[in-house]
Amino acid sequence: MKLAWSVSVYCRHEGAVLLVLHHRLRAWVPVGGKLNSGETPVETAKRVAREKAGYDQVLLPSIHKVFGAPPGLLLYEEHLVSEKEKHLNFAFIAEVPNKNVHLHESYNGVMWVSSMGDLPDLIPPNVLDGLPYALTAR
Repeated sequence: MKLAWSVSVYCRHEGAVLLVLHHRLRAWVPVGGKLNSGETPVETAKRVAREKAGYDQVLLPSIHKVFGAPPGLLLYEEHLVSEKEKHLNFAFIAEVPNKNVHLHESYNGVMWVSSMGDLPDLIPPNVLDGLPYALTAR
């Protein structure tokens, strides 16, 4: 099985979290992407927010009070992408300046979620697990 390091970014604005409808996966997920060679997870999170949602300026808040924890790091999780690939994924929170998303071509739709009661169908289990923390982490 191929292992790939990846990052997902829960973009947040005024208490709402951005989910995008992923074309290939046919599921609602935060924006995300794989780490480039020589790139840290924090650098990837900032790049993903820019490339996949159009946000040049993001704030990665200090969530954890653990020495060495990078800003914005929400959690680490692993999930299967296919029978042949598994993502080792760092999930980040990024505070964004507005809800004006410039959608990447790999996504078909945008939705802002303010509570767990606002959720559509077709959300993967790893996103269901991370979303409550993305909505409430300070």
